[in-house]
Amino acid sequence: MYSLRSRRTKLLLFSSSFALIAYLIRRYRRSILLKKRRALIIPQEQLTTNDTASPSQSSLVRKALNKRFFHQLRTLIRILIPHLKSDSFFILILHLSTLITRTFLSVYIAHLDGAIVKSLVQRNARNFLSAICIFVGVSIPASFINSLIRYAESKLALAFRTKLTRHAYEAYFQNQTYFRVSNLDSRLLTPDQNLTDDIETFTSTLTHLFSHLTKPFFDIAVISWSLVAMVRQRHSARGLKEVPVMTMAVILVTFMALRKLSPRFGKLVSEEARRRGVLRFAHTRVIANAEEIAFFDGHQVEKNWILKLYDQLREQTNLIIKKKLWFIMLEQFLMKYFWHACGMVFIAIPFLTYDGPAETDDPVGDPLGISARTEAFTVSKNLLSSGADALERIISSYKEIAELAGHTDRVYTMLHVFDDCAHEHYQRALVEPNENPNEHSSSTIAKRKVTVNQRPEGRIIESDEDIIAENVPIITPNGDVIVDSLSLKITPAMHVLITGPNGCGKSSFFRIVRGLWPIYSGRLHRPNPSNFFLIPQRPYMCPGTLRDQIIYPHTVDNTFVDDTKLMEVLNHVELQYIVQREGGLNAERDWKDILSGGEKQRLGLARIFYHRPRYALLDECTSAVSIDVEGKIYERAKGFGISLLTITHRPSLWAYHTHLLQFDGDGKWKFEVLNTEKLLTLKGEKERLEAQLAGVPEIQSRFNELCQLLGEDSATPTTTVENQENEENADD
Repeated sequence: MYSLRSRRTKLLLFSSSFALIAYLIRRYRRSILLKKRRALIIPQEQLTTNDTASPSQSSLVRKALNKRFFHQLRTLIRILIPHLKSDSFFILILHLSTLITRTFLSVYIAHLDGAIVKSLVQRNARNFLSAICIFVGVSIPASFINSLIRYAESKLALAFRTKLTRHAYEAYFQNQTYFRVSNLDSRLLTPDQNLTDDIETFTSTLTHLFSHLTKPFFDIAVISWSLVAMVRQRHSARGLKEVPVMTMAVILVTFMALRKLSPRFGKLVSEEARRRGVLRFAHTRVIANAEEIAFFDGHQVEKNWILKLYDQLREQTNLIIKKKLWFIMLEQFLMKYFWHACGMVFIAIPFLTYDGPAETDDPVGDPLGISARTEAFTVSKNLLSSGADALERIISSYKEIAELAGHTDRVYTMLHVFDDCAHEHYQRALVEPNENPNEHSSSTIAKRKVTVNQRPEGRIIESDEDIIAENVPIITPNGDVIVDSLSLKITPAMHVLITGPNGCGKSSFFRIVRGLWPIYSGRLHRPNPSNFFLIPQRPYMCPGTLRDQIIYPHTVDNTFVDDTKLMEVLNHVELQYIVQREGGLNAERDWKDILSGGEKQRLGLARIFYHRPRYALLDECTSAVSIDVEGKIYERAKGFGISLLTITHRPSLWAYHTHLLQFDGDGKWKFEVLNTEKLLTLKGEKERLEAQLAGVPEIQSRFNELCQLLGEDSATPTTTVENQENEENADD
């Protein structure tokens, strides 16, 4: 039986040693291959200069990375703990107190285990039962302390998450950052994930790492003090000076080996989080465009795209799992088995080399002091085991720190981008147009592109009433110059009709005036943004009651509105019947799905009668409204003194405007007084020509058919006349 066990032990040791050697050889071979690849990439003349400076450069890079991480972490900690009187700091102190208490309890329980073993060796039942009772009594507060540690850790993570989330939301909803991040900047692909998952992961990882680093340091300090006190009692033992040096050497070698062979978990985890965010964004895109995808039966394309993104995420997760397999094996071997063997040797040295008198408290029953030595050995073993566990947590936390660095970088980058966008600093990856000579667009002139990764130099000056543009270009976030220079003046007495082909800058003009797009040059005089109100073709239906839809963006918490006034507002847009149909102004519905297209547009128009802005920006907002109701709404809006800036293709609305702003799609524009009669005449002529041209293919088809029946060439009448003229000229 003993030989069988020894054979199994030898086989286990041999297989473990072989696996460790194979892993080290694999890592060494991989490092050599990487060096060879770098040598092939770097030119020979740069290689000679880099060989002399490579150590300093690599150290500088490592220091720069460390400095960057600590700078980011310090910035975020100032947000998490803004001052000493904050609730998060109070919970942090409570958490520290529980960790310190647990450390002293661990030392006390180690001594209690030694007393129990000593009473067993002495065969003292009274002392044994007394020690057991004390152990059971101590276990109750110890259990409570263990539970309190987890409770304080969870509360601290929640407090940190609350602080950081509120700070991020303040930055996200400030200065239209929520719009600028997604439309003017391209550094954050998934801000929704950054604001939710990344913040939660960062705060939970930070709190967990704080617990797993703070308690081990306390453990090591208290355990070292206890071991030193025990060593002082044996002055005649040998190796008391060498053992601490050997212990530090083993710890240092282990730490250097793990650090040298540790994969870059921070970079790997950060890339995994990025791919997870892209996959979530793809699902969100499918949900947002489900109706269009269903109409075109495009589910197969979307499924293939999502599966491709999932495969990329799976590959990254598999890569992390593979790297953790070998690294955890090495980590367990060094810090569990190798340390255990070294610890037993270090403990045995003072006992084996002790040549002083026997220490015993029972000279008759135990003259050799076996029980005392057993107690000291048990206490030392427990303390060293606790110290080894503490060191293992500290060293193994290296990969957790690397993962924390990845999460820290994502959260810090998010807040940095928010701050840049709030101060109009944008970075955008430009999308190059598909230049195909066989494809022709509606515009005869290709749009000029400019670099938009710079701070806008244009000025926005707040005026009293007028909108004055002085050499203001209309440039898209992608850098396309739609209009080189726009100069005009709009007063509250004007009602401007805006026309032009698709993509000519009609809606872009609204974005420039409202301040959603930056002004890269020129000057724009405009009233305060509260004097503008935009009604798009598909109005936004916010969650809440019917009252909330009318007064949006006001809320019932900070604004009191009489129901009579709201009924008057609905009457202005011929929508008063909806109150009774839906159950009153306080009825909550999914208004986006319940209301028809025309009702949603009229409910959106009701907001301008409630807010009474100076300028109403109307972008095809009556396309689903009947012409008679549309005319009544425009007349009432003009009667309230609201200046209308309208984008529309309906000739029925021309009569309600005084000026015309027309874009031609090639960068040119004109602003003039609107001559409704002239436009209607031109419109009628255009429709007649369209009707005549619509019959040309039918006439041509009938002409070709008659030519075939008569056995003549199928030439057009114009070509026949030209041929006859040519023949006559030849005869002359």
